[in-house]
Amino acid sequence: MTTDASHPPVRWAVLGTGAIARAFAEDLRLLPDAALVAVGSRDLERGKAFLDAFGGRGKVHQRVEDLARDDDVDVVYVATPHSRHKADCIACLEGGRAVLCEKPFAVDADEARAIAEAARRAGKFCMEAMWMRFHPLITTVRDLVQSGAIGRVRLLTADFGYPTSYDPQSRFFNPALGGGALLDRGVYPLSLAQLLLGSPSDVVGRAAIGTSGVDELETALLTYPTGAQAVLTSSLRSRLRNEAQIIGTEGSIRIAEPFFAPHHVSWTRHSEPVGPAPAAKSGPGGWKSRLRRSPLVRRVVNDVARPLLRTLKRDTKTFAEHVPGGGYQFEAAEVMRRLRAGDLESPIMTLDDTIAVLETVDALRKSWRTSG
Repeated sequence: MTTDASHPPVRWAVLGTGAIARAFAEDLRLLPDAALVAVGSRDLERGKAFLDAFGGRGKVHQRVEDLARDDDVDVVYVATPHSRHKADCIACLEGGRAVLCEKPFAVDADEARAIAEAARRAGKFCMEAMWMRFHPLITTVRDLVQSGAIGRVRLLTADFGYPTSYDPQSRFFNPALGGGALLDRGVYPLSLAQLLLGSPSDVVGRAAIGTSGVDELETALLTYPTGAQAVLTSSLRSRLRNEAQIIGTEGSIRIAEPFFAPHHVSWTRHSEPVGPAPAAKSGPGGWKSRLRRSPLVRRVVNDVARPLLRTLKRDTKTFAEHVPGGGYQFEAAEVMRRLRAGDLESPIMTLDDTIAVLETVDALRKSWRTSG
């Protein structure tokens, strides 16, 4: 990660004062060329406390419209509930501010398109805060896949879930707030699949709908024009492995827990022969045939010899990265690079990519409704 303290600091405002806003503001302090100058909060005292906690020297705006018109702000990090993202993002963009909007960018693809259109109409930078994409090890995974290090990708698996206390009024379980496992957690594996495989040609999903009406567990099966598939699961009620694996024709990559902010990634190249086994040279009654039929020999071959050969024929390399903070600083640094370059989008997280992920979300919901 590179920053540029030789330029005037990029002036940030944070809209919202919840847990994700606090995590972002904490990591923003790791960037010497970033300054927190304003916060948006309907509670004036809470907003002042937020600024004090994270070293901000600026204003508290109780209305998003006032924050959007604050010329002392370069970019707004929108950290409100995702049911408000469309209105809050458009207000900031139309007020003349660049926007980094917390994931999920919107509750569906139509809302995402509306935000993108507002950004392009205003000529302002806008990006979804899918911070996973900017993590150094996810960048390593992307580069390995694009370089052909594991051959052609055939399968991607990823899951994200942990138990969440049930509260029907919380953003996790309230349908009016965009609750559900898919929007809160499922967008991570979906965004990883979009990054590595592009848009799927076929989408099938199933969900377990809870008493409050949101999906508490959902699984997606995505198929791609290349023939690759992705199997992705998210949960509000159960702890899952929270890992990801990308399997190709010549190797595999394992992203350790948590895959969206990993500390370790392993890349394994496989050299097992592909194709039919060579025909036996001895006849059906020869000693080699009798040896192969021996239960003891089969057990030794299956339990010892074959695993050992597979290990010897594989070359594994491990990448490790222990980043400071929570990892949100990488997306913030990307925003600042793009603003200084005069760019309106990031090539790593384009608006079209965000829209494509939410189109898959919409297709999954449709699949749930038609599953009988």
